[in-house]
Amino acid sequence: MIMDDAPKRRAPRATTVAKATKAELDELGVSPDSNASAAAAMKLARLMDSAKDPKDVAAAARELRQAMHTVRGLAPPKERGDKIDELAARRPRHTA
Repeated sequence: MIMDDAPKRRAPRATTVAKATKAELDELGVSPDSNASAAAAMKLARLMDSAKDPKDVAAAARELRQAMHTVRGLAPPKERGDKIDELAARRPRHTA
């Protein structure tokens, strides 16, 4: 009997892609309930998590990437300042 000493690789958890996709959608402020591209992204993420065939995973990954690109483009912009804005906010105001 031959023993395989190579460590067994753990399969990723079944909801890894779906959880990451949901987290990104939440960060973007886009709900799958009100946005078709976001809903498609969640469906594709679940498909990737449950697919057994690497070809199915690759196809779903391509489509998920495209759906998320669309979602990111439609997401409301976030208010983000730059370093100058941060410095201006810290600068004490002088009143005359």
